Amino acid sequence: MKNPRAFFLPRVLAVLCLAALAGYGCAVNPVTGKSELSIVKFSEEEEVALGAQAFQPAVQEQGGFYKDRELEEYVQGVGMRIARASHRPGLKYQFRVLNSSVPNAFAVPGGFIVINRGLLVTLESEAEMAAVLAHETGHVTAKHSLAAYQRAVAGNVLLSGVSIVTGGNMAAQALGNVTANLLQSGFSREQEREADALGIDYMVKAGYSPEGMIRLQEFFWTKLEGGKDPAWIEGIFRTHPFSKERLENTRAKVAKDYPSTLKDPRYTLNEAPFKQGTARLREVQKAYDVAGQGDKLLKEKKYDEALAKYREAARMQPAQAPFYSSAAQVHMVRKESDAAEENLRKAVSLDGEYFEPRLLLGAVRYQKKDYRGAIPELEKSMDLMPTKEAATMLSNSYAALGDKAKAKKYADMVK
Repeated sequence: MKNPRAFFLPRVLAVLCLAALAGYGCAVNPVTGKSELSIVKFSEEEEVALGAQAFQPAVQEQGGFYKDRELEEYVQGVGMRIARASHRPGLKYQFRVLNSSVPNAFAVPGGFIVINRGLLVTLESEAEMAAVLAHETGHVTAKHSLAAYQRAVAGNVLLSGVSIVTGGNMAAQALGNVTANLLQSGFSREQEREADALGIDYMVKAGYSPEGMIRLQEFFWTKLEGGKDPAWIEGIFRTHPFSKERLENTRAKVAKDYPSTLKDPRYTLNEAPFKQGTARLREVQKAYDVAGQGDKLLKEKKYDEALAKYREAARMQPAQAPFYSSAAQVHMVRKESDAAEENLRKAVSLDGEYFEPRLLLGAVRYQKKDYRGAIPELEKSMDLMPTKEAATMLSNSYAALGDKAKAKKYADMVK
């Protein structure tokens, strides 16, 4: 028998909207024009605040931000050009670059949008980058994450008897859980189609040629059709279901709504400015490719070869913190604590806003029983990304120093 929850829930949601059961109801989404569940009401300020709470752990879990001010300004500028053309131009959007080789992009409620380094280096024009950012902006303006939250609440209310949580930290946690699930499993195919259509509208209104969206999706199709690169399968295709249908829908929409733009010089691809704006990133990516070879060797427990690759990457691009963190992990496996600490101090000095090198540095000092030296790094790692590992080491460190109150505080976080 099919999953009864999967069979029952869509019908329950339909009844909710039609009958407004138990005082709950539906509302028309002003962006998509569709009737949607509206059990929990969010003001725009609440949406932004909850999105901000979900954004930091999502970024930390996936590599932290890529450190390049000029590139950040370039991406933010293109993103804001799109945002001003959207249905919700008043949001305080952030368009950031994630320091991950996985080709992907994501958005959370309130206008927090990320494109991964690994996707950015594969693009060929500013219009293609604009297409990615416009698609993600469509998810934000259409409130796709909040729609998923509403469905989750409805499922809990009607199928599990769980009462609705409408505010405070629990609402933030609930929305954070929904957002985390979306980052892992992606939006629905219908929502992806909606974001495509909105993205085309936004980029054309912003002065970009919709050919950028067509080229982007043609490129995606070649990657999907090839099906041999796990980075793409585990990256954008896992969280953004793609199909030949989406490509054909995009071609059809452009042919129907914007045929004149394809030969109109006012609607740009901006290939040369994009190549110039991302030239530095493309050079740095060569070192990340070398470090990626080290990652494979590390998984194979070929520690000497892995360490050599990380050192080579660091020589190529000495300002990239992850290379030193990776080298430190090899040293930690080999119980070379002094070498590990040296590399981790370098990583922290280059990027003190990413939790992993802080956590590892704290762990190295903890293993040396340097509890006073471990605590600041572990606490900073907890500020950036709470983990049970850090909380456990902090509890034990404070206990060793005789501070029972703080030892209990962190022990409680592990439960």
